Amino acid sequence: MTADASREPLLALLHRPESVEAYPSEPSDEDVAEAIGLPVTAIARFDMNTLGGGPLPGVVAAHRGFDPQQALEYGDQAYRRLRQAIGSFVGIPARRVIIGAGADELIRLVTRTLVGEGDAVVIPTPTFAMFDVEARLIGARAMAVPRRDIRDRQPIGELRRVVDAEKARLVWICTPNNPTADLLPLAEIESLADGLQAVVAVDEVYLEFAEAALRTQPGALSAAPLTDRLPNVVVLRSLAKAFGLAGARIGYLIVPDWLADRFEAARLPLPVGAHSEALALGALADVDAARTRHREIVAERARLAAELAALGWEVLPSVTNFVLTRPPHAETIAAALLERGLVVRAYPHGPLAGWLRITALARPQNDRLLAALTEIATA
Repeated sequence: MTADASREPLLALLHRPESVEAYPSEPSDEDVAEAIGLPVTAIARFDMNTLGGGPLPGVVAAHRGFDPQQALEYGDQAYRRLRQAIGSFVGIPARRVIIGAGADELIRLVTRTLVGEGDAVVIPTPTFAMFDVEARLIGARAMAVPRRDIRDRQPIGELRRVVDAEKARLVWICTPNNPTADLLPLAEIESLADGLQAVVAVDEVYLEFAEAALRTQPGALSAAPLTDRLPNVVVLRSLAKAFGLAGARIGYLIVPDWLADRFEAARLPLPVGAHSEALALGALADVDAARTRHREIVAERARLAAELAALGWEVLPSVTNFVLTRPPHAETIAAALLERGLVVRAYPHGPLAGWLRITALARPQNDRLLAALTEIATA
């Protein structure tokens, strides 16, 4: 019997015996450098939407002050200090903060807590791919609701009709949306959720950049206050982008009081390690430094957008640390940039074919990108 044949009966033991499309992984800096024959130090990642300018001062201080002795023991499984710090930052009780290993793990937690095989999950697209991946992994029906025009969000009434027609249990709203960089007004989120027989999960991973871009008071754009009065709203946040901790994997949910114990019981024990927790506490201890960085980055994003528009590219309005832009010959430009060690996000297929997503980093990196684009345009 061949190895493949001997495995056939075991497929029936898998909850999802059919193959499932995974979230597309990105090559590491080392992989990119090796592929194009450049040193790793020459690689600049404009494709990851991570924080430009290097680690925040509080993160650096926390790293230097971390005692490796802490790694010998399990930490506080309740994450009391971290939940209190996040609760104070957001303005909600700490018990309603659920900690996870990045937003990705919490997308899985929300999906598996609320949805079963055959249930419908409504996903306005294009958006973050993990919403669809996690729904399909458990055999749910991922109901994409595409934009009629990439520049305009779906009407709230249309989303409600799909939820009702499909008897959906979960709706994902990403605001600001990745990859289109636009914001859904808080009033529209409330209009969607109010009276809806489904949970509305609001992904706010890029919200701090929107606050800086629109010069609002902290929290003014967040759906977190809706969790006080609407029992079917949960909010997904992260320290990955706005606090420069993508590699530390720190995400959190904000949930209504009635769901707090349920989600806390359902999460993995100790999903965040001691060192990552220390970095998160360091970042949250100096929020002013983070907000200063956000203002610097959104100013750089505005400069980048203006320079791209001056090249004749279409650039969608953005309230984030990235832009979605449509140049002539997007694939050719992305390849030419890659040869120079500059990695941007290209979309070979689907509704975003012909568009590029470009992260605004610190000014020196952005200058390097713009110089390369000028060189490519005049070649």
